[in-house]
Parts: sequence; C-alpha cells; structure tokens
Amino acid sequence: MEMTVIRGRIGRLAGCAEIAAMLLVGSAALAEPQILFVNAKVFTADPALPYAQAVAIEGGRILAVGSNEQVRALGGAKTRVIDAGGRLVTPGLIEAHVHLGTELPTPPLAMPNLPFPGPTPEQALAVVEQAAKTHKDWITAYVGSLAARDRRNWRKALDAVAPETPVFLKGFWGHTSIINSEGLRRLGIAEDITDPLGGWWGRDESGRLDGRAYEAAETITPRIRPPTVERLAAAFDEAQKRYARWGVTSIHLMNNDKTAEITLAALAAAKPLQRWTVYSWGAWQTTAQRLPDAWAVIDAAARQAPAKVRVEGPKWILDGTPIEQNSFQRTAYDGRPGWHGRSNFSDEQLREILQLALARPTQLALHVVGDAETDRLLSMMEQLAPAPVWRSKRVRIEHGDGIGRDVFERVAGLGLVVIQNPTHLAIPPTARKKEHEHSIVLKSLEDAGIPLALGSDGGPREQNPFLNLMLAVVFPNEPAEALTREQALTAYTAGGAYAEGEERRKGRLAPGFAADVAVLSQDVLTIPTAQLPSTTSLLTIVDGEVIFADAMFTSSN
Repeated sequence: MEMTVIRGRIGRLAGCAEIAAMLLVGSAALAEPQILFVNAKVFTADPALPYAQAVAIEGGRILAVGSNEQVRALGGAKTRVIDAGGRLVTPGLIEAHVHLGTELPTPPLAMPNLPFPGPTPEQALAVVEQAAKTHKDWITAYVGSLAARDRRNWRKALDAVAPETPVFLKGFWGHTSIINSEGLRRLGIAEDITDPLGGWWGRDESGRLDGRAYEAAETITPRIRPPTVERLAAAFDEAQKRYARWGVTSIHLMNNDKTAEITLAALAAAKPLQRWTVYSWGAWQTTAQRLPDAWAVIDAAARQAPAKVRVEGPKWILDGTPIEQNSFQRTAYDGRPGWHGRSNFSDEQLREILQLALARPTQLALHVVGDAETDRLLSMMEQLAPAPVWRSKRVRIEHGDGIGRDVFERVAGLGLVVIQNPTHLAIPPTARKKEHEHSIVLKSLEDAGIPLALGSDGGPREQNPFLNLMLAVVFPNEPAEALTREQALTAYTAGGAYAEGEERRKGRLAPGFAADVAVLSQDVLTIPTAQLPSTTSLLTIVDGEVIFADAMFTSSN
C-alpha cells in the first residue's frame, strides 16, 4: 500500500494544502506525530488514495496516510497510538444546511397527523377553540400542508374560535404563518403594514389582512419572543454536543429568525466545538427596503466572529416550497388553475442581489426550489457575467429541487454547488407537485459534474446525519437517483467543504488537511441499510483536538 505524507506527493495537493505541505517539509513533516490511528479502515474522500489502514496527526493537521507499517514508523515516544480495531475512520462529517435555535415562542399545541398532511383546517380550529377556553396568552401550534393550502380567510376563522386569545399557527417547514386579530393587535401589526423585502402579507379582496404571513413577513416568532444570547447559546451548545456524538466536525448554520450579530454573540458564549459557517438570511438583517443594507450588517457582525466561526452569505430565499404551493413552477399547481407560485423578489431586486454578490468577496447562498425560479436565476446570471466569473464566486443553491436535466449543463457551467437535503425524500409525493417532471435528484447531479453537498435542513434542533445518508442511498420512490455509499459519504465530507470554499483545507484525510476525524461505531459503507441511522461516533476530533470520546477511547488506548 502506498503512503501519502506531507513531505511527498506535493503535486497531488492543491492550493493552500500545497503551501502547507511545502512549509511543513522541514518541521511538521519531521515532527513526532501527536496521534496515530492504526488497524483502521480509513475512508479518506481523497481520490488519490481512497482507502488506507492508518493515519498520523500532528499540529492539528494530517501528517500521513498509509499502511499500518508505514504510519507506525513515524511514531515516537510521546505519540498516542489508537488501535481502531478495524473500525471505519472517516473525515469529520459536515452538516451543510441546518436551522438551529428557533422554536415556537410557547409550547405548541398537539395537532394531529403531523408532519404530513397535518391537521385539516377543521381539526386545527377545533384544537385552538378548546385551548382558548383556558389560554389567555399566546396559543401556538405547527400545521401541515392541508392547513397551509386552504384558501379560507384564516384571520376570520381563528377570530371565531379564539376572539380574545392571540393565536399563531406556523407551517412546520417555515415559509408560512397564520395569525388572528388579537395576535396582530398585540404585535402592533396594522392594516397598512408594508410588505417587507422578500415577503408579503396575505390580504382579502378588500385589502384587509387575512391572517397569513409569507416568507420575510413571517417574523412572528421573534416578535412574540425576541431571541436572547443566553437561550441561543444553550441551543447551540446542545446541538454541537449532539453533533459531536455523530462525528460532525463542521456546521453550516442557515441563520433564520435572528440577526447575525446576536447569533455570533451566542456562538461565542457557547464556545464552539466544531467549525461553524454562518449564512444569515438577508431579509432578516435590516428593516429597510435596501438590499445593500443586509451585506453591511453582516460585514459588521463578521468582525465580531469568535474563534472557529466564519461568516458568509447572506442567504436569500428566492421562492417558497411546493408544500404551501408557493415555489415558482413552470406548470400550475393541482387544484389551482393558473397558480404557478411566485418569486419573492422582482427581476430588479434579483438583479441587484446578483450584482452585489459579484462585487463582494463573501459567498452568496440562494434558496431556490421551483423550476421556473431556477430558469429565472440562470438567465439573470448569464446576462450579468460570463460563466468563469460565476465559477469563481461558487454560488450555493440550497435545495435546488427545480434543477432538471434540461438545465444541468447551464448549472455546471456557472459553477453552482447544490446543497441537497435527503430528508426531503421522506415527504409524500402528494405534498409536492405530482405531475412536475423536475424533483429532487442526486445521482444525476453527480453524473452531470455538478458539485453536491448534503445537509439535513433540520430545525429547530440538530438532525441525525446517518438518517440523511440512508435516505440518500435508498432514494425512496426513485431508486435510480440513489447515491452509492461512497458518493453519499463523500458528499457529507469533501462535498461540504467544497460548498463553503474550504476544500483545500478540510473534508479529506490527506496530508496537510485539517485533522477533522471521526471513528464510527459501525461501517456505514457495508452494514445493512436499515442500520445506518443507529450509527454514532466513538471518537470525534477537530483540528487534532478531541471533542468527543466514547468510553472505550477514554482509556489508555
């Protein structure tokens, strides 16, 4: 078995990793390793050496990867030798899309049939009516697609069953909320409220608010209970500790319902274990109707970022989802003739978003779901700059369900990276547009050369990455789009690093790369599929430092 070591194979490393390798030739390459993993099945996510038996770590970086004999020879008197016992050792997982720290402002009422299809409107109203008999403060609950798609005047319907109690119903996936008159009154939301940048208030034929709030107007939760550093820090700390037990070493936080400033303060208080990259929703950063303000606010907050935290973004939500039928589609939704969904931004606003992204160093993230919205975005990008310029910007497409085979070549040419969420594969087809030819794809993206990363889209708490991995390799309803185990694990490691522009630093077990490592409880490349969600990490390392160790690794081994 060949060995890759910092002082050799320089030509196989790229960019920063090359530089790091060359700088370390005379020092770290000759230093005594801090840690050796031996007797392992090492999945490197490095095409130059996909599998190995052993790994050496020194100075927070991978020193060497190779056979047991080759790597053991590097050890010294102070080297900690960890016998992996044949277990799978992988790069640390990268959670590339998660929402944390945002919960309903009061304990939610229990609603039937969640998540799909959720309560019928009548069931939801009955639950609220019963609760209103004893509640005088906020009644909150999650609802599903049945309530979200119902076209009644929800403000009037809720007023009829809870005339004196504020009521707030939220789509469990976000993007839509419902509030009654007492709720509007308590929050000071008047009839003449202006639609915010990237969102809108529902109105009846007379122009009166009908109780619905969509996208950036859907700010009910922080209006009722503003976020605090203390609560957010507790949520972040709980999430990072759970993620450490799954072998997650980097987290891409989709920062909704709160500003970048308070999020960074909370992360500082939580003392990050992993490396975090924060993508703050642009529309949340400013109450003004000016797009540049969002970048300015994020830039200012970024200067206060604590150790292990990077700030990118902003993230703009270009359309909704098929669940509430607001993602912008080429064909009309079932049961709603002429309704194709809608864009959250005008053509002029989208143009400005893209122009600002071209002029700034930070990465742009875009929520794009509908195929018509995808068409609109691609056309606008092609108008504004040549493909090589866009490739240098590495724009993130969060979800990308509307990326069909007819636009693969354009997407690949522009260098877009898709962050897909296999947990969405558990959504029943009836919650999507069943006649819609474009839906989630995975293998086809890989085959088309489109960079792919995987995230859970979880929220408000962390989600099991191995459940996500299982869905990616099974792909319910369309097995031909399933990834292989190796492809899925690569998307969860090297793919996540590429998605944030860190592929020269982490995401692989290769010399010069960050020593982000997970020793898994079972071999996710070979075990029966149904067992994947029960996988945990026995030992998780970030930059050479242990952030979680199972009991078996707290001994002298």
